Amino acid sequence: MVPEQFWDVKDMAAKNPGLDLNHKSGIPLYIQLKQQISTFISAQVWEPGFKLPTERELAASLGISRNTVSAAYKELEIEGLLVSLQGRGTFVAGDSSEKEKPGRKSRLLKVIDLALGEAAKLGFGPDDFLSLATARALEQKESLAAVNLAFVGTSQEQISYFQRELLPQTGVKIAPFFMQEIRNNPQAVQETLASFDLVVTTFPEVDELQHLLQPFATSVLGVALDLELETIVQIARLPKNSTLALITSSDAFASKVEKSLHHSGINGLNIVRSTENSTSLDSIIAKADAIAVSSERAAEVLSLVQERDCKEIIELLYRIDQGSLNMLHCYLMDLKNKT
Repeated sequence: MVPEQFWDVKDMAAKNPGLDLNHKSGIPLYIQLKQQISTFISAQVWEPGFKLPTERELAASLGISRNTVSAAYKELEIEGLLVSLQGRGTFVAGDSSEKEKPGRKSRLLKVIDLALGEAAKLGFGPDDFLSLATARALEQKESLAAVNLAFVGTSQEQISYFQRELLPQTGVKIAPFFMQEIRNNPQAVQETLASFDLVVTTFPEVDELQHLLQPFATSVLGVALDLELETIVQIARLPKNSTLALITSSDAFASKVEKSLHHSGINGLNIVRSTENSTSLDSIIAKADAIAVSSERAAEVLSLVQERDCKEIIELLYRIDQGSLNMLHCYLMDLKNKT
């Protein structure tokens, strides 16, 4: 176990070659730092309870700004890998007595094994346990299916992601709505949305949506949807002044992608947007050095790009952050218990 007292920060980069940022790679420094810290944690080079350098100390040792370190630390906190304790510092999350961090499936199997042991003590055999557990799971599935959830998105891509990723996990029926439709005719949608148990949207739209839904006391939950780190890294690796074709189904989604790239420090690309159909994409693809495409249009673009073109195709993958996902599950469990 690594002691709580962290190593001398000037020796850290030498002892851990991975913690060495490349200022010429084109990948934003905070993303490089976040990736490397995450790798150290997953490889258990830094174990749960290990104390990291302060933002100021790490910034000085690596020759970067404190804001860069702060951005990396904050995102790792949101993802549950780090924890910041007031007056004590920033630590690798988890019980310091843990020697390993098993995956979700392994942890679930341990829970099942414990439950089987408790069932045996109560006189229930494996077949009894299987029957009761199956009935209980079906009961919960039916309860969740009775929860009505609406998702208000700003683009078709957002809505498709939310339905594709969360519907299988929760079993909840998800009704999609477009934010622009609500803005155009709020009165027509007010009563419809008021009939749902929960309305979910992205954080930037929460306040506006709550205002539009007045006077109905509808619960509105905000979630954070961000580009996957791997997607940002792929785009950041493109040479400066490259022409990137940004092919999506909607301008709203394209705007969010550009904002995400700008926020990540990726500003040296010539981005050409397109929401056109296949017949109009040939000229755009021909002039592009690389193509970033939303998941819904990936197959369509692949069919247009010839092997001889050797163009890099980057699928724009989004994710819901873990904090938002945990909050959503808590809301759903609470609603299930009320049904």
